Amino acid sequence: MSNPKPWIALADTQELPISQTAFKDIVVGLDVRNVAIPYKPLTKEETDYWTKKLNGVCGILLRSGYVTEELLKPLDRLKIIAVHGAGVDPVDVDACTRRGIWVTNTPGANADAVAEITIGLMLSMARKIPQAATKVSAEKAWGSARHIGTELKSKTLGLLGFGQIGQRVARIAQAFGMKVIAFDPGLTPSEIKGKGSTPVSLEELAKDSDVLSLHAPAIEATNQIINKEFLGKMKASAKIINCARGSLIDEQALAQALNSGQLSGVALDVLDGEPPDPNSPLFDAPNVLITPHMAGSTEECLQNIAKTAMQDIVRVIHGKEPLHAVNNPFS
Repeated sequence: MSNPKPWIALADTQELPISQTAFKDIVVGLDVRNVAIPYKPLTKEETDYWTKKLNGVCGILLRSGYVTEELLKPLDRLKIIAVHGAGVDPVDVDACTRRGIWVTNTPGANADAVAEITIGLMLSMARKIPQAATKVSAEKAWGSARHIGTELKSKTLGLLGFGQIGQRVARIAQAFGMKVIAFDPGLTPSEIKGKGSTPVSLEELAKDSDVLSLHAPAIEATNQIINKEFLGKMKASAKIINCARGSLIDEQALAQALNSGQLSGVALDVLDGEPPDPNSPLFDAPNVLITPHMAGSTEECLQNIAKTAMQDIVRVIHGKEPLHAVNNPFS
């Protein structure tokens, strides 16, 4: 039996789509198929099912799904996994490297979209916009729906992570008249200062932030970096925004801080575990605004990410190195 013709998989779902119009001119002559891998850890039986669906695949543009070593084992033609976004935590990068598979991401492709929703969540918490709108809709009157909020001007915005998204958020916040401080161990203090923010320690970030916005990757060093100790150093009036990765926050500690009044509010676009655990204590905590991991869901962002990711897939298929590799399987 002859081997199947190599092809490219678009790992997406109806809820997590990949824009195909963005790269239609790039993939001329190539076989591209949608494969709706569910966005959850797979059982052994499910892994076997999806490896059969991916038989012969040479490249995967991954928006939905987790790529484990078990999923990779039968995929002997796979050359590249291009992650739809910046975070590559859904992929076992070490396993890919051992198997000669490139892993890429799209750094900065979602910076504008994520920065804008971060500011939107900040304004929503400061002015209590969702609560007011919901109450007007329910009561069809102003009355008790008119909440008193706070202004952003003169407040201190703390940024955990000062990459392209954090820098974009900083520029917008400064236009509101906010003071911006940042902690990023990957940058020197002079680099942070040169990019328009005041460098601080992690402890100073906790103590001085009126609003803390998270823009760090999901790596071992950042796992539950926002924990009970960190939260205990924050102002009771402070708020947290997370449009990065859910694993940055200890959700039990966060819920306790909200319930005790140790923290005044949070806005979360991501949770630790997706789809979310309906039993998460955050769903019952006060002053919580949760959106469904939609920070990068704009037409412009989806076009930009899909095109950037597919360009690397096509480069690898044609024997070239990708432009945005996070590993080097041939070093």
